Amino acid sequence: MRAYFAAAVLVIAAITACSSAAPNNVVARSGEVNVACTDSPSDAADLQDAINSSPPGTVIEIMGGTCLLTKGITLLGDRTYAGANASGTVLKQEGDMAYVLASGAYVDNSQTTGDPLAVRDLTVECNGSGNTDGIIILNWQADVEGVDVNGCGGSGIVDTNTTANGSAITNTSVNSRFDNNFISNSGQYGFDVYDTQNSVADGFLDDNQIAASGQDAIHLDNAAGWAISGNHLYNDHHDAIYADRLYGTTISNNYIEDFGLMQGSGTWYGITGTVQGTFGSTIFNNKIFNDKGEQSGAQYIYVGITECNYGTCYLSVTGNVIVGVRSSDVGFFFDGGSNRLVVASSANEVAQVGSVRSNGSSVTGNGGT
Repeated sequence: MRAYFAAAVLVIAAITACSSAAPNNVVARSGEVNVACTDSPSDAADLQDAINSSPPGTVIEIMGGTCLLTKGITLLGDRTYAGANASGTVLKQEGDMAYVLASGAYVDNSQTTGDPLAVRDLTVECNGSGNTDGIIILNWQADVEGVDVNGCGGSGIVDTNTTANGSAITNTSVNSRFDNNFISNSGQYGFDVYDTQNSVADGFLDDNQIAASGQDAIHLDNAAGWAISGNHLYNDHHDAIYADRLYGTTISNNYIEDFGLMQGSGTWYGITGTVQGTFGSTIFNNKIFNDKGEQSGAQYIYVGITECNYGTCYLSVTGNVIVGVRSSDVGFFFDGGSNRLVVASSANEVAQVGSVRSNGSSVTGNGGT
């Protein structure tokens, strides 16, 4: 990773603006700005000034230690934001704020999505207050990798089509990646795709750990084109994966345990969602368990598709392993609602549940497990 940044520095134009006026803890050189965290109230202003004075293509290196952030930081597009490593660079919330880090397109109420950016190798440490989100992304082709986000009163990471004033962008915001992050103790969702239209699509959510979310570990208002793979989700209080509008979507190789944790009522899912017509989606090779037991009064469905939204919907469900803990558990539940849902289900291993598979209305396909 550091070699990548070093190579990038060699081809990026030199910084010429404001370098002579930078604070002592901000150092600018060719294609790179180094900001040293000092664990003091001046950190937020120093970091924001360094970002604002940097040209496109700059690597913003946030050096080791704690940055005490008394206000949220706006991330401009066409830049890379890199810490020393997840434990070595900590961006710490100090006071009330809507977010710790947010895209400039979000903050400035842009009508269109922001340019690509990358956030890597640092920790966002919230203080658990209010509805503070850790990182808000409103950029196409964003890359968030190797980041820890802990203790946010809102959601850990949000990929959105909506700006700070509630307006939706007029174009799409696609092709972003969120890989190898650790999101824990969020008051709401661990990872959230907030999409009021059909804008935030075709993303990748791979190899993350998401733990102890107050609501869903992964919540997608729009799952179209997303690949959700290799994630470990545990101790989450609502659904592990909620994926609305499956359309060319892949949900695979996730390790899910302890969803619907400590819930005494309601219905909770390991994986759930609705499906769009025309294109098909796949759910395969997931491992879904509830190690810490389930509360009486609540129902647990390990994989549940609750509706086909229009037309004829197609779904392949193969190679999953489900182990329940009581006779009221349901392994698979499929319901097309008022539209036709075609399901190919095979080679799944389901044990210790009361019902291996239950179908609602308008479901056709093979009867296998």
